[in-house]
Amino acid sequence: MKRNRCEREIEVVDALRTGASTAELDGHLRTCAVCAETRLVAGSLLRSAAALRTQQEPPLAGQVWRRAQARKQEMALRRATRPLIFMRAVSVVCVIAFAAWLLHSFWRFADRGLIGGWGAMAAQTAAAGAAIAVACIAAGAWYLLHEDKRQNGAISST
Repeated sequence: MKRNRCEREIEVVDALRTGASTAELDGHLRTCAVCAETRLVAGSLLRSAAALRTQQEPPLAGQVWRRAQARKQEMALRRATRPLIFMRAVSVVCVIAFAAWLLHSFWRFADRGLIGGWGAMAAQTAAAGAAIAVACIAAGAWYLLHEDKRQNGAISST
């Protein structure tokens, strides 16, 4: 009859789990097929359990804190660059408007000659430039104040 149990199986599993095996137990493992098979199966199960444990452990508090700080800095950077992006867009619009106005004025005064056309446009050019500058400053100031109110409202509500 084939033997399928050994009284030292628990010792084999404990030695495998703790890593403390004796010479006597190692000798027994060489002679006992049941304990040798128990060692193989228990070793495989312990490796699988260790792999599952490392996969399911929650992240360390330090990692969570660093991620939260990085996300907070990223959001602050986005908020800080919004006015710059807005002012860049306003600047592009102003450059396009100025280029269109300049081309229109240039072609309108081209029949009078280039020098005479520029002299006649001097007052008109200065007034248009001042108006565009005031409009850009007003739009930028409005945007900055509007963003500040929106952010302060969001901060006080949290």
